Amino acid sequence: MKHTTYQEAIEEYELKENEQALLLYAHYGRAIYMGQVLEQQTINMLAIDDIVKTKPDSQDAYEAIWAKYDHSKMMVGVMTTLLQEAYQISDIDMEEFREVLLLRNNLAHRYFRFNDVLFSSHGGRKRMIKDFVDFTNSIKAIEEKLSVYISKYNSAAGLSAERIAELLAERKEEWKDKVIDDTYDSSLKYN
Repeated sequence: MKHTTYQEAIEEYELKENEQALLLYAHYGRAIYMGQVLEQQTINMLAIDDIVKTKPDSQDAYEAIWAKYDHSKMMVGVMTTLLQEAYQISDIDMEEFREVLLLRNNLAHRYFRFNDVLFSSHGGRKRMIKDFVDFTNSIKAIEEKLSVYISKYNSAAGLSAERIAELLAERKEEWKDKVIDDTYDSSLKYN
């Protein structure tokens, strides 16, 4: 799926009558995935701030920081407040960010329960695709704004783009040859 606009999504939807349900679910899947990525980005930003501030002196301390956020029961309000303080995010951008997180929660937990009848009609399915495309585009807009704050933060913290790329390359290298088979438990992080 390459669509970024509602019009493109609907044009494909109209052309592929026998695949309409599949396309609708594909748009939903993309929207949920983008929401999860945004949520993980929030966790990453908080953990990085904690690492920068505490400068862990061992691998165990470093991993404990990640675990603190990965397994956190922190409410979204607390997380976003910490994020706003650490990254000096404007009130306007933070409000938009919170709204998108609330939409993500609704999409993941209530959307189909509250809108199941929409699936019964052609117009209803088109409306559902519009909701999913609009949500995906909202996330893209928030990510663009966050990237500006992240760049400022990284610069102030002395985290160069080169060093970040180096760390990511190291992590990818660790996983490059890892055997992932039926025994791998994908419900756990990095087992």
